[in-house]
Amino acid sequence: MLKFVIKRVIYLIPTLLLVAAMVFMLIHMIPGDPAAVILGPDATAEDVASVRTALGLDRPLYEQFGLWLGNVVRGDFGVSIHSKRPVIDSIGERFPVTLCLTTLALIFALVVALPSGVLAAVYHNTNKDYLFMIGTILGVSIPGFWLGLMSLLVFSVQLGWFPSTGFVPMWEEFWEGLRYMILPAITLGLFMAAVVARMVRSSMLEVLRLEYVTHARAKGLSEWKVITKHALKNAFAPTLTTIGIQYGMLLGGAVVTETVFSLPGLGKYLVVSIYMRDYPVVQGCILFIALVYVLINTIVDLLYGYFDPRVQYS
Repeated sequence: MLKFVIKRVIYLIPTLLLVAAMVFMLIHMIPGDPAAVILGPDATAEDVASVRTALGLDRPLYEQFGLWLGNVVRGDFGVSIHSKRPVIDSIGERFPVTLCLTTLALIFALVVALPSGVLAAVYHNTNKDYLFMIGTILGVSIPGFWLGLMSLLVFSVQLGWFPSTGFVPMWEEFWEGLRYMILPAITLGLFMAAVVARMVRSSMLEVLRLEYVTHARAKGLSEWKVITKHALKNAFAPTLTTIGIQYGMLLGGAVVTETVFSLPGLGKYLVVSIYMRDYPVVQGCILFIALVYVLINTIVDLLYGYFDPRVQYS
């Protein structure tokens, strides 16, 4: 087990290096000079050149990348061009908001997906199953930004049940903070709920046909015990992989959701920074999100063996 964990940690290094290189190159391909953006349209060529030199933008790309990567390894993500604050401090302030949002979205997705997927498998090829399939197709088809805008219009503007904009930290006022987070979490988690529910259904259908399930039924166990104690655990193993991948996609989807609902999270910060050509912030945010995504999938790999004993840590 320890050997497997060490090996997985070593695998993280080339993955993160590749992500860092791609992020650095792509952000520098965005048209526009950040020095000119900072100084505005009235800036002279001399002023722009001076700022470019101060920011190190006049150096070759490989030198800029080497300096940036060396600082990142030491935990220094650079300083924001506009706010003049360390990027790592800004990420630390905004990531708890994104973490709350994605965690609530994950909880919503699992609460919806697990029971509905199991029931669809149990009632296979019945009206309940067909209704489930229609619901999941809708879930994966509806764009997140449209669902967010419609939920704001109905539940905030028309009914007044939830605030339309603003944010209250849940770690300070839990119930009030939850009111601000419910609509964004449902908007963000609906796609994941549909994908995971379909995976649960297909995995359960496969497991329910196996001999050990038939044997459990022949022993006289109730259908409830057969499903919850024997079938669900084994069916959950492939679902766990899907959950890990989808949770990483939640982090990406939070960019749109936080913008629609004006939440001060990492996603909205990233969008604003892209518009302002704030290279250090964009690079730091994307690299941080990639790091979280890779860590989540590593944890999923470690948990996989618990749900599927056939998996060996080697």
